[in-house]
Amino acid sequence: MMTHARDASRGSLEDKLLACQREALLGKLTGLILHEYNNLMTPVIARAQDAVMRDDTAAMRKALDVTVRQTDHALRFTREVLGLAQGSDQPPQECRLVEMIETAVARSVRPYEKDGIELRVDVAPDLVVRARPLLLGQLLLNLLLNARAAMKNRRGVIAISARRVGDLVQIDVRDSGAGMDAGYIDEIINPFLAAPDASCCEGASLVGLGLHACRIIARQHGASIRAIRNEGAGCTFRVEWPASGGNGAGA
Repeated sequence: MMTHARDASRGSLEDKLLACQREALLGKLTGLILHEYNNLMTPVIARAQDAVMRDDTAAMRKALDVTVRQTDHALRFTREVLGLAQGSDQPPQECRLVEMIETAVARSVRPYEKDGIELRVDVAPDLVVRARPLLLGQLLLNLLLNARAAMKNRRGVIAISARRVGDLVQIDVRDSGAGMDAGYIDEIINPFLAAPDASCCEGASLVGLGLHACRIIARQHGASIRAIRNEGAGCTFRVEWPASGGNGAGA
């Protein structure tokens, strides 16, 4: 009888633990959705406001096209995240990495050269990873936007490179921005430790939920992400992502 009661109590505690974990995941995913909507909609509003101020029909048409494209992506991304929250077991797909990067660049909307930034991509066309495409695309977009923010009011280079390392694909997003202090860099992907603090470094205020969103997406795919201080200017964010089993590019 005592054993039965103990087992029932343990089972109840395990159920409560699972419920708490699920609520925690829902909270994280809610924050992820809100943050990504901000990333996707901010350039839409900026382009639309510019077109209206100029009273330019052609610019308005382009702004409307961007609005449709970004809104459609936001809705599909939301469904994807909700699927994670509901425990969807949708399997990852084979994704050609260079195409995912091209899509992420397009989602940035504002051309990087307008900010004095040269964007370099060094990724073999046959390099393939396994991922849920919308989520991987959003991770890449966040890393690009973070790199651009780190280079605010600076001219320089954002370089994206990737290579096969065993069963993983190593993706590096390197910027030549303000950089961060070594003591701070290990904590920046934690959203509760990423509040702006001028005492940390010039780039600290540029870090926020976008990198935490990257961590959530990476973990959902069995991938990892970390920040590395460059020897020169800026930082490199390194993502190690499961490779497609049949892909040998860059090995």
